[in-house]
Amino acid sequence: MDAIFESLQREFCPPLDSSLVAALLADIVVDSSSTDVSADPQIVALRSILIELAVHADEEAVPTEDDVYHDETTSGSSVPDFCTTTSASTTSASDLSGGSRRSAAALAASSFNSPLGFLQAALPHIPAERLRRAFASSSSADQDDDDTESELDMWELISALLSEETEKEMRERDLDEEELSALELAAAAPWETVETKRATGRKTKAKSKIKGKIALSDVRQQQHIASTNSNSFVRRRTTTDGLDPWAQLVSLSTHIARFLPPHPPAFFQSYFHMPQYAAPYDALCAALYSISGAAINSADDGDNLEHTATLFGLLDVLLPAYSSNSTSSTEALITDVHLALKAAQGRGEDAFELVRVLRDLDDDRESGVWGVGVYHSPVTSPSGSPFSEKSTPWGAATLNGGRGISRGASTSGTSTSRTLPAGPAPTPPPPNLLRSPPPGLTNKPKNDNAYQWQAVPPRRRATAPTIYPHAMRVPVYERDVNGVRVKANAGAGRVGAVVGAEGASDFRRRARESMRRRDELLREAARMWQRGNRRTMGGEVAWYFAERAREFQEVARREALDAARVMVSAKRPAVIIVNEILAEGGWSAERPLKIITGRGTHSAGRVSVLKPAVRKALEEEGWVVGGWEGGLSVRGRVGGRR
Repeated sequence: MDAIFESLQREFCPPLDSSLVAALLADIVVDSSSTDVSADPQIVALRSILIELAVHADEEAVPTEDDVYHDETTSGSSVPDFCTTTSASTTSASDLSGGSRRSAAALAASSFNSPLGFLQAALPHIPAERLRRAFASSSSADQDDDDTESELDMWELISALLSEETEKEMRERDLDEEELSALELAAAAPWETVETKRATGRKTKAKSKIKGKIALSDVRQQQHIASTNSNSFVRRRTTTDGLDPWAQLVSLSTHIARFLPPHPPAFFQSYFHMPQYAAPYDALCAALYSISGAAINSADDGDNLEHTATLFGLLDVLLPAYSSNSTSSTEALITDVHLALKAAQGRGEDAFELVRVLRDLDDDRESGVWGVGVYHSPVTSPSGSPFSEKSTPWGAATLNGGRGISRGASTSGTSTSRTLPAGPAPTPPPPNLLRSPPPGLTNKPKNDNAYQWQAVPPRRRATAPTIYPHAMRVPVYERDVNGVRVKANAGAGRVGAVVGAEGASDFRRRARESMRRRDELLREAARMWQRGNRRTMGGEVAWYFAERAREFQEVARREALDAARVMVSAKRPAVIIVNEILAEGGWSAERPLKIITGRGTHSAGRVSVLKPAVRKALEEEGWVVGGWEGGLSVRGRVGGRR
């Protein structure tokens, strides 16, 4: 065993620690009677585990300045510790006996915990040395500022690196300063609002309304009409279904209890009846927090690793369905997913159903419909001034237009006088409505003299050009191979060039959209990495957004390659046609061949694309090519050879 340990130590130490190798080797029982101990299956499996650990340790090594920054942040900086670090010297053999996959996940989590590890995970296409230099310069700039506390803005660092990558790519494509500035202005241009076009046609006469209408309900029964009262202290129900809110709470509690088996429906009903929770969404969140409190406090690293895959699956399904463009909605959805996953103890299907209930209740609250459950309103004092929401509990529940009392309120003793108002709520003053003037004053002129000359504005005419029925030019038609009359084209390769340009622009548009989505996901990853911690699984959520950002970057790369292939395919027919004509021979300086390629006014950036491609292809084949404004001229081959 000593010989095996020395052999493994020489092979894997460094980067691994010798105590880790000794701990793993101590759990292996080797048959002493065997002649070749190194060929034992347990030793072979141990060697494969050590090889994988050594590879991860070499790839995810953290530099010295990053270690110093990480030590400072763990002692009291603004960047918290998101994952429990796994040190090689303190790792026990029981933690690694389960296999190399869990060890690799632990090492990846510890590497992702550091700022440089996050940058390497979010920007894998940038070299590690360049990330180290950018991180060192950013951290030194933060340390030079003595007035404010040094805090690393991860998104600012990522955006600076992405800008440098874009500028480097433009330089490699030989774009000058004017084209670079034009691209930057086009990228930073805000969206323009397109005004609706005014109808230029004649106004159609409005149809007279049917006078005789049949009322399907009794006009004396107006209890189902939505109230228009704007009093903020009396929340009125606008639902028209006529359902009992208390019956809705019973049904909702029974539905939620199906996904949390140890808890009966009465447990959730007690939270829905509490007046201190104004909305059913707040009451359900409080109930889930009380359930998941013990689970969060007792969670260990193994549970976090097991729940990470479930968390990623839930985010894959729920983010496209519920998340909008706003950052607040995305953060609210992530909070609900984490809360439901903790309350369900890692059960993905139950957590998914709980998130759906939370989202429906939140949408009902934000939309102002208030059609699900009971909404509680603040208590008003007898004098008419409302109590403060922070100092007094919530009072009467709003049922059927503000009538009814919350069942969670006490009805005996002095508590009744504290929670219930002594009289009706004060009636707000009538709103100041703009009344229409009498009919006799509507046509009164602005000035006193009604017979004074008035300035009449000129009539606005339609600016769109009208099509003259008799065209000045009749297009020429020709017949194709099938005898069908088709419109003549300006050139043989014009249609293919236009189609190729449109296809390339479509690919470039999709590539820009993918890059925009990548930037948004990287921004979310940086925000979650800085705000998250071990209790809220912020590191896992940041890792998820970084993975999605890499996927969109790969999609953008493929779209850019497809755009380049389309442009090459569009140029290839022109080169083939020119070579066929040149193969006929007889072209010299006295009898040159003129090729009209156009000036490129219709190309992107008003730069000719076809002319440089044809010229480069002819020069590579040994032709003497000259250029003029709208095309090329071929004056024979180099050296006068045929």
